Amino acid sequence: MTLTPKDALLQYHLAERLKLDIMMIAHQFVTIPSLKKEEKAGAKTVLIALTDVLASDCEAAAKMTGAEEFNQAAAVLLAVIGLAESNQFGLASDKSGEAMTPITTVAAGAFAVLHEHGLI
Repeated sequence: MTLTPKDALLQYHLAERLKLDIMMIAHQFVTIPSLKKEEKAGAKTVLIALTDVLASDCEAAAKMTGAEEFNQAAAVLLAVIGLAESNQFGLASDKSGEAMTPITTVAAGAFAVLHEHGLI
């Protein structure tokens, strides 16, 4: 599918925002073990909820753009939730990084179109 500059701009914007959010979530998962015992359960709950929202954002991006890679990232993030629920925070962080690959693919394709049209 050939992207128009307008479609490329939307894909690029969504991909870059999602990449930043995924990096933030990945970092936060590794901080949970260092928290005080009474803080861990709340932090876990909040990060799982945020990861779920992020997966939903990926699914919405797929619907808006038609880029299946966003759904691939959402599937990875749902797996991250399972790891976090079983207190495997290091693995959850690592797995979060796997969601970056399909999103980066979208961003790179969109960037190429924007660059080709002199918009970046």
